[in-house]
Amino acid sequence: MVELEDLVARRDYRLKPSLKKSCVCGSLLGLLQTKGTIKQMCNNNHCRKIYPITRECSYCHTIYDYDDVECWVCDTELTKLTDAEITIEDNQRLIRRSKRKMKENKLTEKEYNDIVIKAQAWIKICEERARKIKEKRQIG
Repeated sequence: MVELEDLVARRDYRLKPSLKKSCVCGSLLGLLQTKGTIKQMCNNNHCRKIYPITRECSYCHTIYDYDDVECWVCDTELTKLTDAEITIEDNQRLIRRSKRKMKENKLTEKEYNDIVIKAQAWIKICEERARKIKEKRQIG
């Protein structure tokens, strides 16, 4: 499972609030806080129409409620990217630990080679996954 701080570090989008300019009656809109959320309300005393505030993802342009703070579409891809990059790091650490254990005679050379082959295979698979996601999202 991907840790939240690893995922947040890779987020390349923002959910920007989209506010209406004016009411259908032509009056300006003010902010109103009701039931723990923020909405827009017409300043005209006769109209008083209330508009919900939405947020739009800066990457995929999906619309969310004001209270949502993360894009589910983008987070799915970023979770896959984070998982691939963390798997690469874990396998690189496994190779280093195994090399140390082999030097300490806690592992045989055959066991060490088996571990390295499997870890390098996973690294190659995960690097390919990460590369595809980065190309798709145009991440440097």
